[in-house]
Order: sequence, then C-alpha cells, then structure tokens
Amino acid sequence: MVAVVFGFAGCLSNFGGDEEGATASAQSSDIVAPELSGDLVTPTDPAQDLLPAQDFLQAPADPGSTGAPKVFYLAYADGHALPKTNPNPCQKTAPKFVCDFASTLPDCQRQVQAYLDRWYADFNVVFTLTRPTSGTFYTEVISSGGGAWCDAANNVAGIAPFLCDDLDGGVAYTFLGGKNAKETAIIIAQEQAHLVGLEHTLSTRDIMDPTICPDCDGFEAVDNNIQNDHCNRAKQNSYQMMRDRLGLWTGGIKPTPFGCQPDNDPPLVQILAPADNAHVAGTFTLSVQASDACKVSRVTVSVAPMGLHAQSSAAPFEWTLTKIAGRQTITVTASDPSGKQSKASITVNAGVTPAAGAGGAAGAGAGGSTSTGGAPAEVTTPGAGGCGCDVAGRDVASGDLAHRASLALFLASIALVLRIRSRRSPGRVRVDRRPSRM
Repeated sequence: MVAVVFGFAGCLSNFGGDEEGATASAQSSDIVAPELSGDLVTPTDPAQDLLPAQDFLQAPADPGSTGAPKVFYLAYADGHALPKTNPNPCQKTAPKFVCDFASTLPDCQRQVQAYLDRWYADFNVVFTLTRPTSGTFYTEVISSGGGAWCDAANNVAGIAPFLCDDLDGGVAYTFLGGKNAKETAIIIAQEQAHLVGLEHTLSTRDIMDPTICPDCDGFEAVDNNIQNDHCNRAKQNSYQMMRDRLGLWTGGIKPTPFGCQPDNDPPLVQILAPADNAHVAGTFTLSVQASDACKVSRVTVSVAPMGLHAQSSAAPFEWTLTKIAGRQTITVTASDPSGKQSKASITVNAGVTPAAGAGGAAGAGAGGSTSTGGAPAEVTTPGAGGCGCDVAGRDVASGDLAHRASLALFLASIALVLRIRSRRSPGRVRVDRRPSRM
C-alpha cells in the first residue's frame, strides 16, 4: 500500500542548505544562491490551508491522453492578492515579480515560456497567463525577492503543496524568479511537478534534482533514485510520470499563452487516414488534423486527376469521399488568418481492382465529398455544383475515364470482327499455267 503524505514540498539550494531550512522563517534580507532541496513541510493549520485529503484522493491520478488538456495558470505576481485557492501554502500576498534579464515583462515571460514549452511539449497541458473562470487548473505564483513573506528561509526557491497523487489543482510558488530565464523556468516546472505528485531525484540532469540543475533540459526519462522518498517509491522516471499523470499531447501545435501576436509560424497539417499508397474502396473517409498557434482559418482538399475540391473552416476536419476511382492524389492545405499555409499529400488506389487484361475499370455515378466537420464543406468541381455538404464531383461515366473505356471497347470490337472475317475467307490457290505435253 502506498503511504500518503500530505505536506509542502520546499525547493531549497544545494549550497549548504538542509532540510530544516525549509521550515524556518527568514532571519535576514540577504538572498543566498537559490537551490532546491527535498523536504516536506506540514502546514501549521491544515484545516485552514488545505482541503480535506480525501477530496484529493478521489481525483484521477492518470487521466491518460484523452479529453481536454489540463491547464497551468502562470500568475506573475503584481503585488495584488489572488482569489482564494486550495491547497495554498502561503496566505499572504506575494511581492511583485521583477525581471533582471529583459526590459519588459512580456519579453521576460517569453524567454521563460520558451523553456517550459520545450519541457512540456509531450504532455497534455496548456499554459495561460489569464486565470480561468471555471474548471480545475494548476496555479503557480511567480515572484521575486525570496519567500520571507511566506515564512520560508532565504534560500528557498519555491514551495508547493504535496500529495503523492496528482492534486489536479492547487497553488505553488516561485520565490526567486527573475534572475535568469532558465533558472526561473526550472523552479516553475519543479513546483508544478510537485502538484502532480513527483518527488525529488538524485540526478543533476533531471528538473526534479534537489538543486537547480545546471545540466538539465527537461524531465529526465531515466529511472533515478529518489531523495528522501515519502511515497514508497524506489525510483522515479520523471518524464514518464509527468506523461502518465498529465496524459500525452496529441493535438498538434499547442496554443501559446501570448495569443496570436506575433504569428510567425504556419499551421501544422497531417493526413491521419487513409495511409499513403493505401488501397481504398470507392467511398472512404479522409481524416485530417490541422492546428495553429493562433487559429486555422480553413482546410482545403483536392483530389486529382478527378478534379474534386472541398473546404471546411472548423474542426473536426473529416470528409467522406464517394465514388472515387483509380489512382488519385489527395492534397490537403491548411491556412491561418495571416495567409500562411502548409500542405500534406497522399496517393490512394480507389475503387474496383482492375481485372487482368481489362485495362482498368471506370466507376459510374458522381464522385463527391461529405464533410463531417464543424462547418459545411464548400466543394467545387468542373461543371458541377452542389448544395450544403453533399456535393457532386466529376461524373465519371461522362468524364475522361468513360471515354477511354468506350474507345477501348470500340477498338476491341473492330479487331474481333476482322479476326472472324479472316477465318471465314477462302485461302488463295496458286495455278501454274504450263503448256501441256502432247
């Protein structure tokens, strides 16, 4: 049985910091080099600071990769108190965040976010700088100057409520943010990971190392020893545990917490089904994933040489293509509001498999597209129109394939008639006209 420990995970420094330092109030205004040290601090008054432990034990520990992503709210302190959120280890108002490595707050935030985006790229979580108005979310208050205001020692870099399982929320704190971007990001990431239920490891290449790791670049995917284990775990693979607890991101480009300015990158587009060079029936489903840091304005589909075109402006991007025949190239183009585009193409072999010696088969009827996305598909085809989602594509029976089939049949008929007539004609007889002998 896993032991459940309820407390606060303090982040201290490796330059002589000890575990008792996390509980001590700051005795001096001097801030020593920030470190992360593994200790658990039980709140003085759990009833005041925390929700009942059983409420958290009911929260799912592993949501997997399904459903909406979890939300991580980054609250860069401005000197104002936050709305009450539980569990919360600090009941006072955090001092203002001061950035020493950029001239403006947005520039500072972008540099920190660049690290977080890389470290959290595989996890089903998104970041926001605006407090959500509903639902559950993780909060981290990022401040500067140390944690004396929260009765923390000078060398405490941050603090977080800790339960061996995922709290699925709660407030963590970065006390020593603003000195440089990577160090600030490391403190933020480690404190949020404590909310998820991760402990400290003894690896200088892991964000969960008890020091601010100079050699780390994310959550290490290695089974590392745990420092002062409180959850009956022999080892911890920090990357795998974050992935298990948060789920796997499968949604393409993640939205940025800074909105759409500037929008520098084109959309990401991928054809999910069918596979390239697949043999498909005359009617099949085309499934596309398209995403953009800001917004996907439209996704267009073209099928050549049939000449079928379809378009949709809202996800899910999925079409049912009907009466498709022969070898066709499907090209999908995703566009964003600023005009940037990305393309993906596959080739499929659709319809009836050609019989030996028959030269292929042509389908009959009209090829078309039905969109099952959030908005009706707009489809255009040469010489054909349509209403709503159901639209006619090329009339294969009266198109190029039909003409080729008719011509082949006509020529085959002529060849057969000539062959029959040739068999019925009498052969030539050679007659030598020599003078007869008397």
